[in-house]
Amino acid sequence: MIGVERKMGLLFAAVLGGALVCAAGVARNDDPKTVKVWVKVHHVFGNEQLRLDDVSLRTGGDVGGVGGVGGQTVSVSRLAYLVSGVRLIGADGAKVGGVDKAVFINASADRDSFEVTGVPAGNYTGLEFDIGLSPEVNHSDPAVYAPDHALNPLVNGLHWGWQGGYVFMAIEGRYQLPGDALGGYSYHIGNDARLMHVSLKREMDTTGDRLLTVVFDVARVFGGSGAGGGETIAIRHEDGSDSTHSGEGDLLAPRLAANVAGAFALTSVAAFDAPLSISTAAVTAPPRGTAPFELNIPSHFPQVMLPGDNPLTREGVALGEQLFFDRILSADGTQSCASCHQSASAFADGGKRRSTGVDGLEGKRNAMPLFNLAWARSMTWDGKRTRIRDQAIAPIQDEREMHLSLEKAVAKLEADAAYPGLFERAFGSPGVSAPRLGLALEQFLLTLISADSKFDRALRRQEALTPQETRGLELFITEFDPARGKLGADCFHCHGGNLFTDNEFKNNGLAALFPALETDLGRGEVTGKASDSDKFKVPSLRNIAATAPYMHDGRFATLADVIAHYAGGVKPSATLDPNLAKHPDGGVRLPPEDRLALEAFLLTLTDASFLARKAK
Repeated sequence: MIGVERKMGLLFAAVLGGALVCAAGVARNDDPKTVKVWVKVHHVFGNEQLRLDDVSLRTGGDVGGVGGVGGQTVSVSRLAYLVSGVRLIGADGAKVGGVDKAVFINASADRDSFEVTGVPAGNYTGLEFDIGLSPEVNHSDPAVYAPDHALNPLVNGLHWGWQGGYVFMAIEGRYQLPGDALGGYSYHIGNDARLMHVSLKREMDTTGDRLLTVVFDVARVFGGSGAGGGETIAIRHEDGSDSTHSGEGDLLAPRLAANVAGAFALTSVAAFDAPLSISTAAVTAPPRGTAPFELNIPSHFPQVMLPGDNPLTREGVALGEQLFFDRILSADGTQSCASCHQSASAFADGGKRRSTGVDGLEGKRNAMPLFNLAWARSMTWDGKRTRIRDQAIAPIQDEREMHLSLEKAVAKLEADAAYPGLFERAFGSPGVSAPRLGLALEQFLLTLISADSKFDRALRRQEALTPQETRGLELFITEFDPARGKLGADCFHCHGGNLFTDNEFKNNGLAALFPALETDLGRGEVTGKASDSDKFKVPSLRNIAATAPYMHDGRFATLADVIAHYAGGVKPSATLDPNLAKHPDGGVRLPPEDRLALEAFLLTLTDASFLARKAK
């Protein structure tokens, strides 16, 4: 990682850069003078397809007996990287095509292809590309990139936040310690000096469109003779070889980068005449007679794609807001959405571990706060629902919450003196329905944007952080890596960037409170995968002073309790996030003064104007 002085300077300086053009889908080539070349990457580990989260992969080479002679037993839970500078090498050495593109590859999200356009038909001797970005692009402002752009932080999750720059490649997972215990490794290769150049030689003719198959053998990142070459990387905690953030003086990062550059192979070139289809989201025009609602997107937030089939209108937002605060949507008329999502608590259920429904039953989990939902990938702790409209109507029907069927909810709204007219004005035609109910609530919830905390004002140079708050920020964005003399709080891995969440699902080392009475597998209950057990959505830390108690089960009453958990209370398990598992002592050991400084910084994320928002 870069030095603290540069981190603090980058916090208050946005370096604007030119936008790249992101590769889209393949279309049939209509220009007879050029061909399209589509590159598909297959991720393997040795001789087999890469199986994510499988703790039985064997690295090559003798690593001194750790994990047994011949290598170590590891898993790969995350593999993501940025590709740029794609070009074909002509017979005369000329390089053509794709040099202005950036592509995000993610082994866990079916993002494994990219396109080289405008390639003249002819003979070529190979393919070249870089893993990483040029310095100019690496330090550009991430907020300038379109919602579907490879360098938008919501797309790639690889931007380092206020430190500046991108992670070029992230490889994370677990490794077996003596005695069958599992440690964690986290390899983040980045910074300008670590730009990785890949050159793949193969004769090919492009008299027509071509599909190039590239294999990335992840085993070769760990090197060793058993993995087909490369310098052996033996993962150990004691010497810091379980972690790298490519900082100055970090000797592991260049070794990893060299292995990565040699881990790719161009295995086949085939004719390609069946274009891949491009899926596009439906776009609906605003209903006739409505006025558009202009959403104020903060300039330092990533650009976001709003639902194309539910355009925001003043009438729709107003209807959604009235519904949100109206108790008509509960079985006995005593509760509204706002009963468990109060504005003064950032639309969480202030002070309650679990909310109580109309029948006196407690909910299963802590009520999540509601803000910046346009940037969220899921509306629930377990990711069961990804669309706001679906989650908005779920509590109405839930027997532990408002306990009213959608049919009865619609009937009550139809019988009301005002609602039929409000629905007609919002949607341009008569009719109250459950889908329209969800759409109206979605429109209102999308307007709940929080971006005016003391921290935001400091970014805009309208206010200054105190020395203690500045120290807390420094801890927040600095890794805990004693082997390299770095003793930060390591918060940024999950809560970096201006959204203060990576929107992922992770196991953060919570022990079961009452294992004999209730088991909550989190994401695992939705996917059915053992590798997702005990994983929950990473919440935003914005407005955290107003959203206690904390965690999915509300077990921690104070911020001090939360910090204490990460400073020594993390419990090991098979699905513990690698960025926590790499700390074998139960967390990051922070002295009392640093804990207080970290808490002071977290309190700067409170947006008082947002908390003061009232129903109109």
